[in-house]
Amino acid sequence: MGVVGPARSVSKRMLDVLGAVLVLVFFLPVGLVMIAGIRCSRRGPIFTRVETVGLHGRTFGRWRLYRPIEGGTLFDQVLWRAGLADLPSAVNVIEGDMSLIGPRPHSPGQDAYLRQGRSDYARRLEARPGMIWPRGAEGEPSWNAELDYVVRWSVFLDLRVAALYAIQGLFREEQGVD
Repeated sequence: MGVVGPARSVSKRMLDVLGAVLVLVFFLPVGLVMIAGIRCSRRGPIFTRVETVGLHGRTFGRWRLYRPIEGGTLFDQVLWRAGLADLPSAVNVIEGDMSLIGPRPHSPGQDAYLRQGRSDYARRLEARPGMIWPRGAEGEPSWNAELDYVVRWSVFLDLRVAALYAIQGLFREEQGVD
C-alpha cells in the first residue's frame, strides 16, 4: 500500500476543516473589531481575492484583507504586522483550496518565476498551500522545509509545524506576506 500524501489524506482534510471553523469562530470577535476598525479608518473594500496557485497548479481566489497600495492607515499596518490579514483564508481551507498547514501560497507570477530552473518545484504542488508554512531551522519559511514537509507529511508533522509556528509567532517581527 502506498503512502498517502497531504492532498489525499482524509484525516488532514478533517483536521483542516475543523481547524478552520475553530479559527473563524475563535477570531470572530477580533474579526468584527478588525472590520469596524478598517471601516472607520478608511474607505474602500475590506476583503479581496488574490489569485493563488494551489494544488497541482490550479489557481483559485484566496481571501485576504484588502491592503491599500500606499500601505494604508496605521490600523491596516498593525493588522498586517500582526499577521491577521490572512485570517479570511480560513474560508479557502473550508472550501478545499487551501490547508491550515502547507507550502507558502504563491501568485501565478511568483509561481512562474520560482518554477524556472527548479526541477523539484512541481513537488510542492502536491500539497495544498497553507495558512501556516513549514519553517527551516532558523525559524523562517524555506524552500527545503516546504519540500521536506510534502515528502514526509504526517498528522504529527502538522501538529509540530503548528506548535513551532505558535511559539515562533510570539517572537516574529512581521508575519504578513505579500
